[in-house]
Amino acid sequence: MIQTYSVTEPKDQRAIPLVFDSPHSGIQLPVDFSCCATIEQLKTGWDAFVDELWEGAVHHGAVLQKAHYSRMFIDLNRASDDIDPMLLASPSSECKPTLYSERGMGLIRRFALPGVALYDQAIEIDEIKIRVRDYYLPYHNALNNKLNILHERFGKVWHVDCHSMKSKGNTMNIDSGVSRPDVILGDNDGFACDPEFVQTIEDAFTKLGYKVVRNMPYKGGYLVTHYAKPDVGRNSMQIEINRALYMNEQQFKPNGNFALLRKDLNSIACTMADYIKEHLQLDKR
Repeated sequence: MIQTYSVTEPKDQRAIPLVFDSPHSGIQLPVDFSCCATIEQLKTGWDAFVDELWEGAVHHGAVLQKAHYSRMFIDLNRASDDIDPMLLASPSSECKPTLYSERGMGLIRRFALPGVALYDQAIEIDEIKIRVRDYYLPYHNALNNKLNILHERFGKVWHVDCHSMKSKGNTMNIDSGVSRPDVILGDNDGFACDPEFVQTIEDAFTKLGYKVVRNMPYKGGYLVTHYAKPDVGRNSMQIEINRALYMNEQQFKPNGNFALLRKDLNSIACTMADYIKEHLQLDKR
């Protein structure tokens, strides 16, 4: 069986209903994967080291799930039918492309970078179905099951979808050419998450000296909008971290600030955990 993701669990006695997931931190590709882009070009879509930056959250009672495979192969933060018809060998009624696909960034990407095509030949819909079955669904099923278990146990659950972003948007992004802040919090304009929780996180980042923006240009992708049902206690939000804060974007290597950011994110995770424990009147030990 293909190991497409991994999950790190807290010790049961410390578990709280807080789940982090990192759908774009994987960099693996199937051995038979063939494309036109170079390894360096493929890496530009990699949320490099995001899983490492947030791994301290487990020590505060959270669950951390991370993907192993590259979003350039299949994007876990898209709907399973967000399929770009321009990629297909023949038309299919199973395609329901969104604006992501129109920009070449759907479930199966058309471009690695602006003007850099991923494929030089069309893809059969059956090949996409295999990717969904073997790589996409296992990740989503595991995440959904964990959220369900925690929601049933505690009555509420908080889901944090973790990402990194280029320091400046390119022409495939809606903020092309714009320098980005340190952190973007996405809660689908307030419709995906407990607003007090989001404000608590924003205040924690700001207190540590980070520039924080909400929902511009990232409101939260499919993972947030799909799993969020705050009216029944299912809260979901996205956190985007500017890559320039912690890595050399050209060399794909951590920079001298990596350890400090990791420490700060551990503090943020602790703040989240304390909020949830207080909200649910859980033991804070």
